[in-house]
Order: sequence, then C-alpha cells, then structure tokens
Amino acid sequence: MEFTIRNVDSEVTEYEVTKKIAEVLHACPGPFVSDADAQQRLINFRVTLEKNECGGVRNKGFGSLRLPSKDVGLKFRRLVDGEDGITIKVGKKRLKFIPANKPIPSSALVTLAKAPYVDPDIAQKRQEKIDALSSYFRIAKVQIGIFYRPKDATPSDPRAFSVEWQIDLLGGLGWLNFEYEHKLIRAKVGDPARGQLLYSLVVNFVNINRMAVGYDFVDQYICFDLFTPPIIEREDFNRTLTGTKADTRNYRERIGAIHPGHEQIAPYAHQIRIILSEPGDLDKFKQFCKVAELRPPFFTSKRLAWVQRWLRSLSSDWPVAFQIEALLRNGVANTKELEDLRPRIEELIRCHRPFAAAIMRYFVIRAAARPPGQTIHKCFELVVQKKLGNVRPEAPAGRFYCHRVTVTPTRLILEGPNILQSNRVIREYEGYEGNFIRVDFRDEDRLQYRWDREVDGASFVRRRVGGLLNDGFELAGKHFDFLAYSSSALREHAVWFVSSFQHDTKGLVNAHTIRDSLGDFSGCIYSPSKYAARMAQAFTATDSSVKIHRSQWSEMPDIVENGVMFSDGVGTVSDELGNLIWQTLCDARRDGGAHAVKPSAYQIRFLGFKGVVAVDKQLEGIQLCLRESMNKFKDHGEEYAMIEIARPVVKPNTPHLNRPLITVLEDRGASKDTFMELQQKIVAEARTAHDSVELFAALLESHGLSQTFRLASTLRRLNTLGLEFNPTQLHFHRNVDTPFLAQLRACAINHVLRAVKHDARIPIPNSYMLMGVTDEGPAYEKKGHSNVFKLPPGKIYACIHKPGDSEPIWLHGPCMVSRSPVIHPGDVQQSYAIGKPPSDKFCLFSHLKNVVVFASTGATCLANSLGGGDLDGDLYEIIQHPPLILPDYYDPASYPSGKPFTIERPSTINDVCDFVVEYINSDVVGLVSNKHITIADQASDGSFNETCLKLAALHSQAVDYPKNGWKVDIEDIPRSLIPYKPDWHAAEVESPRPTDYYESDRALGHLYRNIQLDDIPTYVPQQLEKPLSDAISITLRSSVKRQLERRERPSKLKVSLDSIYSAYLDELIYVATCHTLSRVPGAHLREEEIVVGTILAKCSQKRFKTDRIYAMRECISVLIRDIRGKMLPESMENASLDEVRDSLEIGWSAWALSQEKYKESHE
Repeated sequence: MEFTIRNVDSEVTEYEVTKKIAEVLHACPGPFVSDADAQQRLINFRVTLEKNECGGVRNKGFGSLRLPSKDVGLKFRRLVDGEDGITIKVGKKRLKFIPANKPIPSSALVTLAKAPYVDPDIAQKRQEKIDALSSYFRIAKVQIGIFYRPKDATPSDPRAFSVEWQIDLLGGLGWLNFEYEHKLIRAKVGDPARGQLLYSLVVNFVNINRMAVGYDFVDQYICFDLFTPPIIEREDFNRTLTGTKADTRNYRERIGAIHPGHEQIAPYAHQIRIILSEPGDLDKFKQFCKVAELRPPFFTSKRLAWVQRWLRSLSSDWPVAFQIEALLRNGVANTKELEDLRPRIEELIRCHRPFAAAIMRYFVIRAAARPPGQTIHKCFELVVQKKLGNVRPEAPAGRFYCHRVTVTPTRLILEGPNILQSNRVIREYEGYEGNFIRVDFRDEDRLQYRWDREVDGASFVRRRVGGLLNDGFELAGKHFDFLAYSSSALREHAVWFVSSFQHDTKGLVNAHTIRDSLGDFSGCIYSPSKYAARMAQAFTATDSSVKIHRSQWSEMPDIVENGVMFSDGVGTVSDELGNLIWQTLCDARRDGGAHAVKPSAYQIRFLGFKGVVAVDKQLEGIQLCLRESMNKFKDHGEEYAMIEIARPVVKPNTPHLNRPLITVLEDRGASKDTFMELQQKIVAEARTAHDSVELFAALLESHGLSQTFRLASTLRRLNTLGLEFNPTQLHFHRNVDTPFLAQLRACAINHVLRAVKHDARIPIPNSYMLMGVTDEGPAYEKKGHSNVFKLPPGKIYACIHKPGDSEPIWLHGPCMVSRSPVIHPGDVQQSYAIGKPPSDKFCLFSHLKNVVVFASTGATCLANSLGGGDLDGDLYEIIQHPPLILPDYYDPASYPSGKPFTIERPSTINDVCDFVVEYINSDVVGLVSNKHITIADQASDGSFNETCLKLAALHSQAVDYPKNGWKVDIEDIPRSLIPYKPDWHAAEVESPRPTDYYESDRALGHLYRNIQLDDIPTYVPQQLEKPLSDAISITLRSSVKRQLERRERPSKLKVSLDSIYSAYLDELIYVATCHTLSRVPGAHLREEEIVVGTILAKCSQKRFKTDRIYAMRECISVLIRDIRGKMLPESMENASLDEVRDSLEIGWSAWALSQEKYKESHE
C-alpha cells in the first residue's frame, strides 16, 4: 500500500524520515512486533522524497511511503490518522500520510516482501562511502610491467618495477576512480572530448595482492601488484545513441590490449604502475607496500625473439622447451633470468636427458614458490640436486601425461604435464602423446567468461578465441592447430590441439589426417554442431577393453511402438563377451575387481556407435548387438575394432538431493520438514565422526572420500586390533588418534557439511541412482518367442547388488523417478518397481543388476519424459523414501525436437571453430538454471511460475545446443523478479554483502541457515619421543616381527626407501601446488585435503572446482599406485608367502622412515 507524505521539512533527508517511520513499524513490543516476534524479519518499506531541482533545499516538502501489504498499510493508517494518532515528527514538522490512489508495481511489492530491511544508518554510510569515492584522480602516465628482484639484491631489499610499456597522458586524458558498487578500481585512458576511443584498465578489489604508493623524485605513483591481469575494455564515445535500453548494453567492448606495443608484452607482464598528476592526490591512498624502481625492460622484441629462437632449437626436447616457456608465460622468470639459466638447462639436457623434462616440470612450481631471498638460479641448483634420479610416476594403462594451456584474454598459462584419462585418438598414436595439447579458454581468474550486460564480450571472444582456433598458435617452438573436442570438454570450454609429426608407420600426421581417419561424417556434414559432436565421440575419455572382428558385431532395429522409441541408445552384449570385457578391466584395476560387482551393462564407444550395451544371456559366443539409434556415423570398414568403455556399471550409486530437485519437490508438495529431517541426519552422522573409528570410516565410505589412500579400510583393520579414537577402560583400547587424524576428520566433516549447506547435497535414503536400459522382451517376442514377460507400461525393474553383499535386493513398490538436472515440475515422475519378475515366464532382464530397466511398451517412454532423457548412459534416480513419494501427477515437459542448424554447403573445420566460439559466447546452461531456482524462490507459485516454465524451456534448448546448434539468446532470459538474491545464493561468494540478499522462507533458505561451518583447527604437530613409539607401532610391532621371523630365506627386494620417500614427497608437493584454487604465488593444498580428496576453498563456479578435485584425485591415484608398485610384488594374489613378507619388511621400514622424517621436520 502506498501513502503520499505531506508536510515534510525541506531540510531533512530520506534517511531521517525512514528512521522515524521505522521507530513505529519496528518498535518491540509495539503495534507491529510483539515480544514473540522479536527475532522475525522486520517489515520492509520504502521512503522517497521528491527532490528540488532548483537547489538550496533538500526536498520539495512531500514524498511517498510504500508498505509491503494492504493489511500493514491499513494498520499504519489507523495509528497515524487524526490529531490523536501517533506523531511522527522529523525536523521541525509532523508528517502527514494520505493514501495514494495508484497501485504499487508488482516488482516493487515483491522487493518489499522479499528484500531485507536495511538500517538507514547503514544505507547512509554506504552512500556516503560511494559519494566519497566518486571523485576522479588525474593520471599522468600508465605503466605496465613486472616486479622483479635485482640480481645483487639482499633478501631484505624491496622489489623493483620494470616498465615494459607505458603511455604518457599529459597530452590526453587519464582518470582513475573507484566503483564501490562493483568492488573495483577503473583507470580510464582517452579523450572523449576529442572523439577518441576510451580504454579502461579494470582492477577488481579481490585481484589486488598488494598496493604501494610513494614518490619517484617528484612523481606520485601507485603500484598495483595483481594476482591476475586486469580486465581491459574499450568504448566509443561517438557511438550512435537510440535513447532506449539498448544504449546501455554491450557499449563497452572487451579487448586484450590497449596498444600494439602493449599487446606484445601483455602475455608476460600485467602489473600496473600509475603516475598521478595532481598534487596531494597521493594522500588519498593509505595502504603502502614496497617502493618500485625503474630499469631497462625485460620483454623487448629482441629479447622475446631470442627466447623463441632458443626454444625452436630444442625441438627434439620439446617437453623441456614447454617448461622453459612456462617459466616465462606464468610469470615465474623474466628473459634475463632465462638467459642466465640457459647454460645450466642445456647441461641438464646433455647429461640427464631422460630426466630433464621431469626435473624442469618440478622446477617450474618450486621456482614460483621460492622464498623471497632465494634467486631463481639457487632454486634451480637445489631442484636438480634433489630430483636427479627421482622421476615422476609412470602413467598406468589408460592414462597419459598431458600438457595443458589456459588461454586468457591477455596471456597463456601453461600447466603440466599431468595425468589424464586416454581416448581413442590418443591410444591410436601411442608414443606420440606429447604432440597433443589440451587448451582451455578462460578469463584471467581461470573461471569461465562472464560478461556484464553493458560489456560486449562476444566480439572479444570471436577475436581472441576464434583467432587461435582458426590460425593455431606457436608454443615452445612448435605450431599447434585445432583438432577437435569431446562433449564433456566443450562444456568446460576446452578443446584439443595437435602439432603435426612424423609417425613411424603412418607417415605425416596432422589435424586434417586425424579427423579424416575417424570415420565418414557425410550424414551430418551440413550441420557444423552435429559434425563436431560426432567427431567428439573419438575424444571421449574411455578405457580400451576387447577388440572384436567385424563378424562379431551386428546392427539391429530399435524397439518402436505407436511411434514411440523405447531403445534410444541401448543395445546388448553376449555374456561371454561381457566376461572378456570385465576381465580386461579387472586387470587394470588396483583391486583386480575385488570391490566391484561384475557389470550387467557398459557405456561404450565403438567405431561410429555410442550408447549402452546390457548383457543378454540369450546371445551365444562373442556377440555385440548395436541399435540403429546408436549409430552416429559410418566407419571406414575396419576388420577389427576396439570396444571402448566409458563407464562400467560396477555398483549402485546413492542419489542426493540438490537445490533444483528440492525446489521442484517442495512445489510438488513435499514438506519442508522432510528435507530438514534428512539434513539433520546427515549432519549428525558427520559431526559424530570424531567419536569412533567406525563412524569416521563410515563417513569416508558413504561420501567417497580418501578412496585412493584406503583410509577407511585401514582404520577399520586397526580398530579390530584394539585401536580407537576415544578408548574406554572397558575395552582396553589404545588411543590411535593423532593431530593429523584429527585434521583429516575435520577436513572430511567440513567437506560433507559444506556440500550440505552450499549445495543442499543430502543423501536420499532407500534410493538409488542407476543407469537406464530397456526391456528387450518385445524385441524377442517379435522374433517369435512365446511366454515372454514384458514390463507393463510405466513400470520399472531394478535389482540392487552392492559390493560385498552376499545377496541382492529387488526394489518393489511405488517410487519417484527423476534424472538430473531437474528443472521442470514434470521432471519427477511416479512409477512402480515390480520386484522379482515371475519365474514361470521368459524374462530377458531378470539377471540384470544395478541398472533400472524401463518398459518398452505403452504410449510414452518414461525415460524420455524425464527432461528428455535417453538410454545412452543417462543415470536415473529411483526414490523410495516414503515422504518423497508424492501422490499428485504433473505432466512432463514437452519440447518438440527440431532439426539441427544447417548451412548450405558441407561444413569445414573453420565452421566448427566458429561454432566453438559461439558456444562459449552462448553457454548459458548454468545461468538459466541459477536464474530458474532464484525466481522460483522469489515467486509465490515457485517453479510453476510462468517465468520459471519459460526458463525450463530455455534450459532444454541450452542443453541441446552443442548437438543441434540452436543457441539461447541471452536477451531472452528473464530478469529476476527483484534486484536481490536469496541468502543461500551467497554460499560460494567471497565477502558477500548482507544487503544484497534476502532471507529465503523456502526450504532452501531454512536448510542453508540451519548449518554453521566450523573452521579447520590449527594443526599442532604430534610430539614423538622416538620413531615407532606411537600406538599403531606398538600394536603392530610384535605381529610384524613374528611374520618376518617365519621367512625361510633372506629378503630379495632391494629398494631405496629414501629415494621413494623423496619422489613421493616431491610429487605430492607438485600436485598440491598445481591444483590449488588460490591465485597467491606459492599457495598449495593442505595435506589433509589431498588425503581426504577435496578442495575446501570457495569458488563461484562449482564445475571448475569439481574438475580440479577430480584431476587432483587422478594424479594422487597414479602416485599411490606407483609407490605401491615399488614396494609390493607385481601380483599379491600370486606372490609366495616369503615375497609377501619381503614387502611387509619394506612397508615396516617405510613406516619407520616416515616417522623419522616427521620428527625431523617438526623439531
């Protein structure tokens, strides 16, 4: 309800009026707030006073008051009406309130209902801060360069500043100002009065590592030491204005450099030094750092050309050249330091060529983290001395070491090589992996590009990314060309590049010959996106398994009824061939398959086919039966072909609640209390992990933590020997707890609770996440078989067999079925699990385990009704938790599939490059999903809101964009209902401002506020009197001694434990440094994060953090496997008792050595 405010003292401010009205509305106890409501949300309202344009007074004597509802307005009117009403006096006058006849806009009402009340004192202080920072500083010069330490400097001397490029602005205009609302400083270069382009150097507050101010003779300077390069923008002051909202969109253009001279040095130097021109301006900067000095530049054309000539001369040692380039590109060394290091690097190559690249790989990260007083030359000598003979772990079968490049707007960041899962193409060119490179396109902070609406980022991406894709790039003396991408990599904005090479048997290999060898793409060649998606199949991360002859695979028709396809993406495999595949996979597994269930289905890639094959017991011999829907392109008629495994179904997965699923379930009728109870259960399980070994081990297992280190099983075995965290006299258990184990528990608990708080990730009881397959019954009935049992329409079958269980269980009864991501109310459907199939009928799926079988008869396909799901590898949640089984039905979303975007000629690789550029510009899946749950939180009808349903349709279109080429126009994405976000949205934001968020009253808000995260406690080292004096050693010593005394011969294993320990520690440091999310030089993950298998730092883009965690776990898994291989027999199952005892002796000695090293490092 809105009131006109009359009789306002012209000298008072909106803040003063707001405070006086708040004294009435927020008085406790008072007419609107009782004692019982004291902790509830304060009534929000808005006061606006009419400004007087003539100046001299603050307002015209009147204004308006908006209240959130008619009930509040009527109650307020009764209180202030008439002479006997409550007096609200501001300044010298009593305010008068007259009901307005005009309605309040709906958007303003939603804001009042949802947004938090902001204390006017806080709002006034914020505005005063904005006003105080609104003045501009005149700039005389902008200088770009680097900080460096002079060769003869002592550790206590300040760093110097090397000016690599500068622009003098005394003849033009340069201004520096603070934009507090956006948390940034903007330095503007240009002269709009003369019609010039205006350039901006944008420095975000969070990107400032240190800031220094001072005087260089008479010049006043400000130095910005930045974590990453500044954002550079350009705008044209002579652009045509239309007088519409379009004038404020994309009027600033993202660029990579201000000037050609700046462009040359931008990849290497990004620190900023600004000279101010007006006396006294320097006093406004209160933070000081070290004084900067001047010297001749490092990155001249001559010096850079010298570096490139040197790198080209190392063509036969390209992995070393890559690391030299990394020193330069990553800002670790300058050209002068490289010149001084060159003789030692070349000596390293001559004398130790097999180890040179591995040593340089380690040197790059050690040099970046070296102490301030240590020169890069000293660091090099220490690394060479330490690393000689300590090589990196060997890549196991199915993995390889991959070099990686991140392309940002101004530079290339080089990383690796690190472990990556192989694919069809990499396996085809085994031994030549160094010619392939993974390239990511990201912003300076290594997150995906995100643009403000007024910034034209699309044009920049077309130039920067499109230029590299179409023209390739030079790196470490080699030229790389765009090759292709995998579908998952494209979602990460990553692609493959290759440098042409001479193959021993294939001759010259380049990007063109590789693409030609993949298959016949004539069926999709007129659609650039589909052409690229088909090539992407060959780059999917897979494991090789069994090679079969052309006579052993066949194609069969799909199961179609009433025009509905029920077998989209799924075929069958014979039991014998399935056994051969599983045996091959077991040979490559660390556990030999002991902790897995033999799969009933595999997600595969095979020639031009992709999808899932389920074991069919009726097939004899070696047979692979593939459906027409699985055939994506023609092969070249190979006689033999490899079955590539993308995912074997070795166990059932646990489904989890998440924000979108909770939003839809709540809107469909699920109680908020149900979610709160599930949250409280998982929180209790996490917080009690400190109580006992069993509870901690259960927490690790249920959340897939520390699997590489097998911490859960190790602790359980120690527990059986009488070791416990909190031993009781009753059981006489020794205390196994240590400060490091306490850190591991705190880290694991934080990981679990952070996911619960920030993502609402809560396990769903009595429920499973399973790969989908189809009932083959109708296909066999069509072949003439009788008495066939077929799943009734809408019903499902699932048999669950967990590793270690003696018997499986059959799901029976009502359930809800969904497929992530859930966004439409109809993306969760009712179904019924049939339990055990009848034994008196011919059933084609009764033997299948850990998959969900969907009916292949009826008017609709259930899988397809779940957000357009299919059976080519999609996972489905089968929910049987009673409170989440909802009685009401809601129609699934229906988005008719259109034809893919096509062009009038056959697609070329340039068209694919253009598509990648447009995909990066139009990748809005995350934006749409986030916007959807935000608006669902704000709207009274939640995800049923018309805007949410529109967003659900846009989400479907965005998900399909990589295949069909039809993008979502960002201008079609609706804006939020109010300019505030729900409080749960602040989860991964650094230093969120409370006034930007409102308190959500939906389930997500209550779940978010219900958890408080504890900081990881400070680590206090364990004090050991001497090695092997701890509880574990005392408990194991007698058993170890007894086993070693039974050995019938001296030990045959000769290993250097010091060397193994050193190699392990070095690689651990390398992995911890490479995978940190911090931009601070020298930052690294903590050891407990590595062991638990998580990264605790905040990150605004969850996919990037998830990818880093996965990559870190892969590297650690290879390291542990390598260390075990050096200390254990090749096959423990086939080893003799004495061979096992030899390994026991080595293991015991390694345990003792680790304690000695620990004691040394903490003395």
